Amino acid sequence: MATLYEYWLFFQLEELFRQRFKCDQPLHAVVVDKTKAPPQLVLKRGVELKTPVSGVWSQTAGRDLRAEFHFNRKFTPRTARDKAGSWTRGVQPDYTISIWPGKYSKQEAEENELMVHVHFDAKYRVERLNELVGDDADDDAFNKETERKEETRTAAKYADLLKMHAYRDAVRRTAGAYVLYPGKPGDGQKFEGFHEVLPGLGAFAIRPDKNGNAEGMNTLEAFLDRVIEHLANRTTARERVSYHIFESYAPMELKEQPVPYGSLHLPEADIYGTDYRALPPAEHFVLVGWYRDVKQLEWTQKNGIAIVRLGKRPGAWHVQPEFSEARHLLLHSRSGVSPPGLWKLRSPGYRVYTDTELKATGYPGLAGGEIYAMFEVEADGEWKAVNWHRKKLIRVIRDFESRIRYKLVKNIGRRSAFPRIVPLRDLLKAKT
Repeated sequence: MATLYEYWLFFQLEELFRQRFKCDQPLHAVVVDKTKAPPQLVLKRGVELKTPVSGVWSQTAGRDLRAEFHFNRKFTPRTARDKAGSWTRGVQPDYTISIWPGKYSKQEAEENELMVHVHFDAKYRVERLNELVGDDADDDAFNKETERKEETRTAAKYADLLKMHAYRDAVRRTAGAYVLYPGKPGDGQKFEGFHEVLPGLGAFAIRPDKNGNAEGMNTLEAFLDRVIEHLANRTTARERVSYHIFESYAPMELKEQPVPYGSLHLPEADIYGTDYRALPPAEHFVLVGWYRDVKQLEWTQKNGIAIVRLGKRPGAWHVQPEFSEARHLLLHSRSGVSPPGLWKLRSPGYRVYTDTELKATGYPGLAGGEIYAMFEVEADGEWKAVNWHRKKLIRVIRDFESRIRYKLVKNIGRRSAFPRIVPLRDLLKAKT
């Protein structure tokens, strides 16, 4: 009966999938082996259906999607982040729906963290929801001090839910895992990791009635529609998270080790508000600005204002996207010499002035026909004892500029007066 229930669910899910995705071939082309006489059904419990049901979805102006419906797909162990599979041991959910943007191939979607897997497992022997996910009484027992044997019984009670957690964690780019069981329709339950439909776990009660119709499918239909609409929308929080996962673990960054910084204290709070978490050092940008001589440096120290040359008015200087996001300033001069420490920007952003407009400030050594950025700064006490290695400083800037998506006209040189940007994480490599 368990096998029959699993097969029956396959055809129910396949029909549900086909109603939402325009498929490129009929079902019999996927599940019937016509080379045999007579033709044979190739569905076998525990055996992967080698040719998945595939289709496309394009119902809004937002995003075209491609999708595949798999039966017993094997997710084999793979250490490579950008490959499909499990990062621990092989797992094989009963059913998997894989969805990705239509612009990309499957492999490209995996590489760019754009693939999304949703798994389903059939559990014929489960009749009641609390057998799968427990209930409030289980939470009460868990929160109290109990004997080890009691904890073991509680864990075993909803082992199927824990197995969904295993699918969710083990298979890369899995956003949801759900149990399908022949319980009373409407008794299912879904857990959402945050406020969106994905990531999530849960269970759906689906069973055939006396006429063979699937009771409870309407709930699963509504869920799948929510998933599709969610994945077609590029403004979701999950989309943002997947982008940052890709950025953090892209091949170039994957092998890079954390940067040691010894006894230096990196604040936990943002410099613009102690109620906010500090940016990760990889996203905390430092502006490397030029000063010509001691007089300009002393003027900045006295007035709390840093003047950074941008170039001549015709627009020879390329504005880097991170320029306005800088939170600290590092001043450097001829031969790459930099005074110890960092300057903290007292307010985000900067103002742009011509040399004529700046003359009233008394800033020494203004060049004719130039434009400048003005930053309000103060010495950051956390960094006052940190010295900078001039050759390492130039190297980390060059390395960062060589791997960013856009390319500047030229890299920094020892005598370059143009400002540069470097992440705080990289800058830590240049401290002595």
